[in-house]
Amino acid sequence: MKNILIIIFIILGLFFFMIGSEETQENHTNTIEKPKKTYLDTPANTYKRRIEAQNIANTIQHPASYLNSRVVTRESAKKSVKESNKRMEEQNKAIEAFMK
Repeated sequence: MKNILIIIFIILGLFFFMIGSEETQENHTNTIEKPKKTYLDTPANTYKRRIEAQNIANTIQHPASYLNSRVVTRESAKKSVKESNKRMEEQNKAIEAFMK
């Protein structure tokens, strides 16, 4: 009789132990986690990725070719500024002639 009671208590103890461990697992799975940052394909992100890729490409290039391309870019920028200034002067002259 004692052996049967001991076996029943052991089985009940294991049963309650298993029930208790399931609750703790449920509590861990029910916790709310912050959403992970996802990449959104927005113009800002696309621009940032292009700049990063360009920076990487610039570091891979031979320094002389990189500096030459910078010089060419500056010269073309100066040229476009001069052209836009000429256009603005022509527009101003046309407006003054129209107003007279």
